[in-house]
Amino acid sequence: MQKIFLTLIFAVSSVLSLLAQEQAVYQQYTVFPVLVNPGYTGFDDKHELVGNARTSWAGFPGRPTAYTLMYSAPVGDKLALGGGMFTEKIGDMNTLRLQLNYAFRFRLQKAKIGIGLSTEFLSKNIDRSLLQPSGLIDPGDDVLQGRTDGQRIFDASLGIHMLYDEHLILSLAMPNTVRARLDDAAVNDPNAGEDAGLFKHYILNLGYIVDLEAQNFKLIPSIALRNVRDVPYQIDLNLQARFLEDKLIAGMTYRPNSNGSMAFMLGTKYKQLQLLYTYDLAFSNFQSYNSGSHELGIAFSFDRKKAVPAPEPSQTGGQ
Repeated sequence: MQKIFLTLIFAVSSVLSLLAQEQAVYQQYTVFPVLVNPGYTGFDDKHELVGNARTSWAGFPGRPTAYTLMYSAPVGDKLALGGGMFTEKIGDMNTLRLQLNYAFRFRLQKAKIGIGLSTEFLSKNIDRSLLQPSGLIDPGDDVLQGRTDGQRIFDASLGIHMLYDEHLILSLAMPNTVRARLDDAAVNDPNAGEDAGLFKHYILNLGYIVDLEAQNFKLIPSIALRNVRDVPYQIDLNLQARFLEDKLIAGMTYRPNSNGSMAFMLGTKYKQLQLLYTYDLAFSNFQSYNSGSHELGIAFSFDRKKAVPAPEPSQTGGQ
């Protein structure tokens, strides 16, 4: 019985490793859109450093654990730049992603718009310990050998983020717009030629900010549609509340597909520092084998220094 259980764990971990997503799945994208959309880079005209740590299916062997660090900053009134690093471990699969973000920001009447591009380098490999003799694997498997040697991929994504009249939020990210292999590893990937292209994968978010100024309270309902590579299609129904100038942030997400799941978020903001915690709970039978998913986010932001206009020459200077 114990051997069967260990075999099952290995099988699940192996499947997760072979199908590990290249785009991280965040719950806190409603507060930190830059995690998924390069169009948000420098959108608030502030320097921002965002850190995120997520562990899914806590308590289950081989569970996904991911860490993200991103920085974005405005460059003048129109341009913005950013960079980030993402690491993830699922079973024996290790993923490293390095990215650079570029964004152009402008106003069109009541609309504040950011259009961004993200260029990414992705490295994926399996721990070489799997090549050791074992009754559970075939060390001569070409796919396993290819995964151990590692994959190196170039990727590019597009993103648009808009805030209309300080209330309506429209965000569209298109990951894997351009995707190319940079290695010759022997990896069977039947969808290799179909994973790139405009609108092939997308994250669409539509929301509205209800601002009750008299009560110092904001309510933000939103809906998100996520079609991301190697991740089941998701629909998120979000409701977020912000009190006392964001000193208290609370949120809830319901996902009706995939047997249903919910996420609960709680956070606070003190001056330039923001802290968030999210807990995910699924309604499927697999929930009985783990204690849910946990996500912790922390951000530090500060205003950019604007150029001081040069003083006008004195009318009497030099006389």
